Amino acid sequence: MNVLFRSLTECLKKEMVHYQILIELAQIQKDLLVAGKVEPLTENTRLEEKEVFALGPLVAERKELLAKMAIDFHVKDLGLDEAVQRCPVDEVEDFKKAVIELVQSAKRLEEISRGNDKLLNNALTFANFTLRVINDGGKKKNYVPKATLKEENRPQFVNRVI
Repeated sequence: MNVLFRSLTECLKKEMVHYQILIELAQIQKDLLVAGKVEPLTENTRLEEKEVFALGPLVAERKELLAKMAIDFHVKDLGLDEAVQRCPVDEVEDFKKAVIELVQSAKRLEEISRGNDKLLNNALTFANFTLRVINDGGKKKNYVPKATLKEENRPQFVNRVI
């Protein structure tokens, strides 16, 4: 059982590396959006996609290890929270730390991504507003951003993976 927990801890640490890179890239994306630098967004998005695709096999490995542990513990499903509760004493410190860091990173990434989503939405609505004003012969109109801080939470990539 200790081998499975060590393997899962290592898997989580590998995932963390990719989440940290995604956080950095999301912050860069935010800075680019705020500065209005559209051209570098393409390369940044390509780098983000690379990290997301690298996470796929690690998530699959994590799920496989949790499935093996579930069989050993004679339970149908085993999540990270329950795995922490069942972790052997000599592995629990490293494992719990890896789980906490992964969850915190995923939440941070989600927070930045939601902000970036709002920035992109506002940029698109402003572009549409500008086109409508031009189309209407320049008649004076008020611009009201569609994305606000009160916007409902929508599922993000992080919610579907973690």
